[in-house]
Amino acid sequence: MNTEILLDHEPVPGGYLVRGLLRITGQAPPAAERPALNLALVLDRSGSMRAMRKLEHAKQAATLLVRRLGEEDVVSIVAYDDEVRTVASRTPGSRREQLPDALAGLETGGMTNLSGGWLRGRGLVADTLVEGGVNRVLLLTDGLANVGVTEPGQLRDLVGSAAAKGVSTTTIGFGADYDEHLLTALAEAGGGSTYYIEHPDQAPAVFEAEIEGLMALAAQNVAVTVSPGRAVEIAAVHHRYPTRSLDHGALRLELGDLYALEPKSLLVELLVRDDVGAAGPNGRDADGAGAGPGALDRGSLDVATLVVEGYVLTETGVEQRMVTLPVRVSPSEAGVVEPEVRREMLLLRAARARDEALEDRADGIPADGARKLRDAARSIADAGLADPELDEEAEDLRRMAERFEDDVVTMADAKYMHQRAWARRTSRTSTADMISRVKREEGED
Repeated sequence: MNTEILLDHEPVPGGYLVRGLLRITGQAPPAAERPALNLALVLDRSGSMRAMRKLEHAKQAATLLVRRLGEEDVVSIVAYDDEVRTVASRTPGSRREQLPDALAGLETGGMTNLSGGWLRGRGLVADTLVEGGVNRVLLLTDGLANVGVTEPGQLRDLVGSAAAKGVSTTTIGFGADYDEHLLTALAEAGGGSTYYIEHPDQAPAVFEAEIEGLMALAAQNVAVTVSPGRAVEIAAVHHRYPTRSLDHGALRLELGDLYALEPKSLLVELLVRDDVGAAGPNGRDADGAGAGPGALDRGSLDVATLVVEGYVLTETGVEQRMVTLPVRVSPSEAGVVEPEVRREMLLLRAARARDEALEDRADGIPADGARKLRDAARSIADAGLADPELDEEAEDLRRMAERFEDDVVTMADAKYMHQRAWARRTSRTSTADMISRVKREEGED
């Protein structure tokens, strides 16, 4: 588990604004020593999965996934409509060749007993809980929970309780009719990921991304504690992680599992007030008091301390690690620009604009949402950074702004924007790229 902090700052009324971008990378153990996977694939086979041959695409994607399993892995397969059926129970990787035929026999049925399907999958995983391994339910649906437990809060509590006992949950939404807010809440409570399949041919890439990530697991339960220094306060946290307030203005953020293929990022803004000085090594004079206004230009200032914790996977097992990172700056009147920090700010501003635009649309003011999307796109253009990812982001924002201006935003549009925003704000860049409409159109040209 490797860490680095990139910093920049600028003067603001009353002090300085310091931005810290923490990046956490990990290295997965060799394939022979990777943790065993204990998975349950829970597939919606309700009648709506017949449209666009969604069930057929889901079965093909699931087949690709089970063929990637190792000898020590275990998988169960559950299918549900208004009833729940165990297609394969706790099948070891050594017998994975039996599973494609079992999947091929699935046909669409009736309504959507999402809770029943998930509960069956959870039970199968919990019955063979692998100590030190990955125990996860992969829940796919294209609709709304309308049989069994349907209340979102109860479903979230069930998934959260399972996560506390070692069984995590990833959710996959297929098409335009599922509840994206529910599936996101379940994934966050369950410590997993959430995906949106807009087009059926994206299903294999989604299953591939999930299995690749699980096989490249580098650390589990990664958390960061941010403790601001004297006369410093946390002004904003731009990524979206479960957060808990601690004493003295500190925050603890739960970043979840770390995969070797996808680093974790955390962007924090800290406001350093003018009444803290920098005359001494800790930003204080000999009496421990602030050196007064203007002293920020004369030395190094302790802004905050970050503590990164996690359970790192090694060749010999799992080890708890802790890294303490002091955040120090030497402020100048002109400020300091760090391009990578500003780049991350632009991407996260785009994510926030998408979320706010959706809220404006729900409030009946789509024109306000369009303006926010265009403002975010303009900020990217004005930054003048030669970056294909930023260019794609700006183009996507402009296209969506047009749809908001014309008031023709569809359910698929809303899910697309929600997924892109969530992926950016939770350090899942590959997930955002996977569904990019701009890149999809470029690939079709």
